[in-house]
Amino acid sequence: MECLPSPCCPYGKCCSLPSPTSALALGVVSWVAAAECHRLLAISPLFLQRDLEEALQARHKDPLCSLCPRPSARVETQPALNLEQFRDRHGGPLQYIFWRRMGNSLAEGIFPDALTFDPESAHPNLVFSSDFTAVTEREGARPVPYSPQRFQRCVNVLGSRAFDSGQHYWEVWVGSKTKWDVGVAAEAVDRAARVKLCPENGYWALRLRNQREYWAVATPWVRLAPRRPLRKVGIFLDCHEGTVAFFDAGDMSHVFTFRQVSAERYCPFFSTCFSDGEANGEPMRICHLAL
Repeated sequence: MECLPSPCCPYGKCCSLPSPTSALALGVVSWVAAAECHRLLAISPLFLQRDLEEALQARHKDPLCSLCPRPSARVETQPALNLEQFRDRHGGPLQYIFWRRMGNSLAEGIFPDALTFDPESAHPNLVFSSDFTAVTEREGARPVPYSPQRFQRCVNVLGSRAFDSGQHYWEVWVGSKTKWDVGVAAEAVDRAARVKLCPENGYWALRLRNQREYWAVATPWVRLAPRRPLRKVGIFLDCHEGTVAFFDAGDMSHVFTFRQVSAERYCPFFSTCFSDGEANGEPMRICHLAL
């Protein structure tokens, strides 16, 4: 039978269809070295030895044919992809990451004000700038009108907006403060009592203590080790996914993500902590950024 040129027979020679054992022999010879084929001859059954010998002779006669040994390929296994870590690192507020990089070449102040502190929710010790974007704690309560929305026991304050849907991102300047809390709180949190910050009590926050100890107030709390001291913290709330993610807003590196976040409405949450004289007196600021 005449065969047409093909990848297996590039010269279009006349040949006979191989028997099953011949095909097996051809396959063996094409994949292993000659020395190994000779070793196989010694241990193969008699009915296969003749076919192996013919295949070896064919390879020696025509070194360019498809029977020439194929180079071995080294396959390196990769560690399993951790989808959760990949999403945390690369699936954050991508539009803000892009805008931030693009914004380096734009005029300063191009981003409009989108969020301020809510003075009605603020503890009486907190003092605000005239535009309600900076806050600091002062010893001694200010005379303020009573409000059931006001924090009574802790120097906390909420943001001026509450969210129940969509994705929202804001940034907080904490500078060189020695302690602080920032994150998200359920709008319905108890503001009259001193409560532990944790998801069960409606808080999803990061905190700094002793100037270098970073914690996520999960259950249990998680000690964090950011690449560098956090000066500006980015908070990304995704109401649909039920996540609150934190970033170093200087380079948008991921810090921590809370999952299975659930509340009817969410508020940006801030705590300056006590000033301790001047040691922690630097104001906390909401950065102006498009939401």
